[in-house]
Amino acid sequence: MKTGLNHAVRVTVAALSIVLGLNAAEPARAQCPGDLNGSGVVDGADLGALLTAWGTQGGSADVTGDGIVDGADLGALLVNWGSCLQGTVRAWGRNNYGQCNIPTDLGPCTAIAGGEHTIALRTDGTVRAWGLNSGGQCNVPADLGPCTAIAGGGYHTIALRSDGTVRAWGWNYYSQCDVPTFLGPCTAIAGGIAHTIALRTDGTVGAWGYNKFSQCDVPDDLGPCTAIAGGDLHTIALRTDGTVRAWGDKFSGQCNVPTDLGPCTAIASGGYHTIALRSDGTVRAWESNYFGQCNIPTDLGPCTAIAGGVFHTIAIQR
Repeated sequence: MKTGLNHAVRVTVAALSIVLGLNAAEPARAQCPGDLNGSGVVDGADLGALLTAWGTQGGSADVTGDGIVDGADLGALLVNWGSCLQGTVRAWGRNNYGQCNIPTDLGPCTAIAGGEHTIALRTDGTVRAWGLNSGGQCNVPADLGPCTAIAGGGYHTIALRSDGTVRAWGWNYYSQCDVPTFLGPCTAIAGGIAHTIALRTDGTVGAWGYNKFSQCDVPDDLGPCTAIAGGDLHTIALRTDGTVRAWGDKFSGQCNVPTDLGPCTAIASGGYHTIALRSDGTVRAWESNYFGQCNIPTDLGPCTAIAGGVFHTIAIQR
């Protein structure tokens, strides 16, 4: 059984001059409130700039324009956090279950995920899902409430609610949708073909569901982590020191982290291969390589993000 990721999903971000009706030559902070460094997104660099200017009269960090850099500016910055990445969703590839048919009333979204179905997190925090619904994975609970993140398993859907709690629904043969009562608040979620992974606020990792290859058995010596990812039958974690750990199915060597990998800033998984974004922006991928998914292009250059399909690898180059 595969995760069914035989379709691709893309968030298309229109030019800011079109989205916000402003002239493209205007400063980025005017186009997206809180974008102090002109990167096109409200992020940690903007927060750093605001804190550096804290308490000064006016200046580029005066987001609200009230003449002083204060709590009101911080509030405005947080409200607009990531707002420049909102956009419309596009999908293409295998469409036997309608997983590429974007609902006409979907609206702008901030995150996407997929299995044999497609999942979208809308800007108002609500979740939509469509495509294969054999296990009810597209039936978003009416009482779900606003969410901050989504993930897709093979035939189940996972959501991280704004209060840090995790919900999962859909095919539940291996209890992958039965969120442990002792899980506690979380900051990130991921899914394998039939298991679910969560990163708690204290940096510890929890996993549950199908466990034939021990992908739900979190190593005792793992330590605190900053990111998680799930392949078909393996689990990956990025530790706070930038090192990568992987466990579960080792048939294709996807859990054999290269000894010369070095510190990383992001991780991702394909069905049977593992991907890491190193701190210098270079990408590494290892093991199952039947379709060349681990052959990083020699002209790729430094990257800012990575992702994986069952048998392919994706990166955003700077």
